[in-house]
Amino acid sequence: MDQDKTGQAARTLASDEIAKAEFEAQLKAHREKTARLRAERLARMEASWVERRKETIANIKSGLVELQIKTVLMKARAFAKPTNSS
Repeated sequence: MDQDKTGQAARTLASDEIAKAEFEAQLKAHREKTARLRAERLARMEASWVERRKETIANIKSGLVELQIKTVLMKARAFAKPTNSS
């Protein structure tokens, strides 16, 4: 009887170890897939940014030029306003 219990316990332990190893293998595969998909997504985002970078920089520069023009016009208007000095 004791041998049967010992043998069954050994089989259960081996079965548990196999199940644990399978679970860990699946978990590792899932993590690797997630990491690969994340790397691919980041690579696509980087490629997209590189394509749009020149256009974005040009838009920023044109916005700065417009802001400078508006600032000069506002200063000119403020300077040209007559002051009420009595």
